Amino acid sequence: MRPSINSPIAYNAVTMRLARRSLLSAAVAATGASLASPARAADFDVAIVGAGVAGLAAAKALMAAGKSVQVLEARDRIGGRTITDTGLGFAFDLGAAGLAPGGALARALGARLAAPSLAAAIVLNGKELSPEDYARYEKVAAELGKTFDQVRKALPGADPRQVFTPREALEQIALAELARRTPFEGEQDVPEGVGLLVARWAAKVPVKTGMRVVRLDSTGSLVRVVAPALEVAARAAIVTVPVGVLAAGEPSFAPPLRPDKRAAAAAMRMARYDKVAVGFSREALKAPADARVTALTRTGRVVQAVLRPGGHEGAIVMAEGDEAHEVEGLGPTAAGAWAMTSLADVFGKELRSAFAGARATRWSDDRYARGAWSVVRPGREGERDRFVLAQPHQGRIFFAGEATDAGTLEGAYASGLRAANEALAVLGRR
Repeated sequence: MRPSINSPIAYNAVTMRLARRSLLSAAVAATGASLASPARAADFDVAIVGAGVAGLAAAKALMAAGKSVQVLEARDRIGGRTITDTGLGFAFDLGAAGLAPGGALARALGARLAAPSLAAAIVLNGKELSPEDYARYEKVAAELGKTFDQVRKALPGADPRQVFTPREALEQIALAELARRTPFEGEQDVPEGVGLLVARWAAKVPVKTGMRVVRLDSTGSLVRVVAPALEVAARAAIVTVPVGVLAAGEPSFAPPLRPDKRAAAAAMRMARYDKVAVGFSREALKAPADARVTALTRTGRVVQAVLRPGGHEGAIVMAEGDEAHEVEGLGPTAAGAWAMTSLADVFGKELRSAFAGARATRWSDDRYARGAWSVVRPGREGERDRFVLAQPHQGRIFFAGEATDAGTLEGAYASGLRAANEALAVLGRR
């Protein structure tokens, strides 16, 4: 017979079950809910967002200190804005193409730097300037340089071309020369290609490519780094995405970035600067290796190019600002035609028959770059904005990249080492 609830047997059984439950509840309370799901352990000491020079430098420094790291990179390759294309028969660096002689990064990469090219020419209407015109040009450029300095002191970050109208051809050339000065002045070319050296240097860094990080959550005990196909939990994180990407809200942060950091990111813009390399099937330009040419064509365009890069048969034509925007909109094939037209306008139409191929950059249309390099907006204090941008978030998320530490690749490298040291200081206390 099955006992009823009122039978002694049933009562004792129920009482024992209740007693066991009461004891179990008391044990759970006494141990602080120790039977609940255990807290997630960190997958890595540090997660790094971005496999450019800054992120790779941080990873290598942390690995050397015995820390576990994982780099997440949105692209299908490492290097960020350092990438070398050799398809035209010479090393064409689509991004950064030079290194500071004696710099820490040049030493780390074991880079062999090319001697600075002394070959440079100014061409007007198809002819190089005469010695007398060169002397006059130097005087014009010096006077114009003073005007540039005055404008930039009065309004940091401003484009002096907006307040100065050239009155003659030499002024137009000098204006273009001064306005197109890049942050790379003083750097020397790397014949092998900066991108190839960076890829070799970072070959042992653990990187997951194709992982676009969309969110970093530091509201819990660990930093959760979230990509659509992966989530990583780390004790700390380093973010190295270009400032143009950061200003666009990628990735997002929980809790959100402080207003001053968001303002600092928005205060910087990404420069529009592109290059189109062309290869020739024969000797087409009688010029020294790596000769720099600035020319004013008969149509009134200023063309800037490097001839015979590394001594190879080819040329690299530069585009900046509105012209770069125009070239990016053309597409790769038409961009090659644009470069050939630019060169033919300077050196003659017979150059066209030697055309063997082209490669073009489109940095502003690259969603993972948003431009070539960071530039401070007019009226802003660049050093202050960079300082704020570099400050940690929630004490566990650190920032690096050329926008936080000025100096192009050297700045990016130094920023990665700085962020790694900041992370190590926090990891040592936890």
